[in-house]
Amino acid sequence: MEESIGRFLGEVIARRMVEKFGNDIEGLKNSLDYLFSWERDFKLEVEGNTVISSGLCPIKRFYPRYCEKGCLAFAEKFAEQFKAKVERVSIDPCTFKFTLE
Repeated sequence: MEESIGRFLGEVIARRMVEKFGNDIEGLKNSLDYLFSWERDFKLEVEGNTVISSGLCPIKRFYPRYCEKGCLAFAEKFAEQFKAKVERVSIDPCTFKFTLE
């Protein structure tokens, strides 16, 4: 169930972000910044065609099952809208690496 929710939200939100910021590397960076800047210690790094987002997300603490399954599903569907691949680098801090193809 968490994966289904994550995929649904990832696709819907990413479509809106593409409309707002575009689907290039800068659009991906701006979208992630717009969506997750509320996370404690949030930071973004851009290296070539890769964006690494990292922060201390409270979802792991309050809903660990969603963190494990739903967050990755969200990130995968989100990345698709930017024609990117994503991998989870770590859970604490929550770190994802997006690479545009």
